[in-house]
Amino acid sequence: MEFLKLSQAFFSLLMAASLLYLLLRLVFSCWILPILVYRKMRKNGFGGPTPTFPLGNIKEMEFLSNKNINADSSLQSSAISHDIHSTVFPYFSRWQKSHGKVFIYWLGTEPFLYIAEPEFLKKMSSKVQGKRWGKPNVFKHDRKPMFGSGLVMVEGDDWVRHRHVITPAFSPANLKTMVSLMVEPATKMLERWTTLIKTGKAEIDVEREICRMAGEIIARASFGLSCEKGSEVLEKLRAMQITLFKLNRYVGVPFGQWISRKKNMEA
Repeated sequence: MEFLKLSQAFFSLLMAASLLYLLLRLVFSCWILPILVYRKMRKNGFGGPTPTFPLGNIKEMEFLSNKNINADSSLQSSAISHDIHSTVFPYFSRWQKSHGKVFIYWLGTEPFLYIAEPEFLKKMSSKVQGKRWGKPNVFKHDRKPMFGSGLVMVEGDDWVRHRHVITPAFSPANLKTMVSLMVEPATKMLERWTTLIKTGKAEIDVEREICRMAGEIIARASFGLSCEKGSEVLEKLRAMQITLFKLNRYVGVPFGQWISRKKNMEA
């Protein structure tokens, strides 16, 4: 009987120690380690917007994006801005003005390096330095529903193998045979635009139209699919892209998959 009580006490103590260890490890990885990384980055001369635990700079990104959308909707149609960078990424544009063309921003507890300086990128991508750059695991995991384990996400020997497989498809000889497959969808698109303009419906979503045309070309030239099937696949990929790139999905935030569970399930 005494042995049973000692065993139960030991088991309880072991469980408490295990829970304490997991808690300490969670606190260290999600809070203390990011703080140490942040201080090290600052010490090495990398500025950037100040992150807040546990979302990093996500809330500021959401705020600036929504502010930009509201400002655009209040402007008249005649006041068109061609500053694409500020329109699409208002947060990067503001941070670049405050912190220069190279800075650190945070998605949750994950730091990311923003580079808009060609010389810096050239230096860091050359020789041995370039081989030390990798693709962030947080994006590998998050973007897997769309990119899988294809060329965009893989590294090292896997990247070499994928690149070797697709290279023949882009040889001059093969591209030459695909010209007719490229011309037909482009001609159809231009004819459709002409019809719209003649009927007085001159407002055309150029980006959507060109993506649709490119999807048809890829579907026919690379996979032998019909235009209808190609368009269907492209629309699903676009829906996936929109779902994956929504800011309020909390990428990089600890347990972010549970915070934005509905959107992750949708993806």
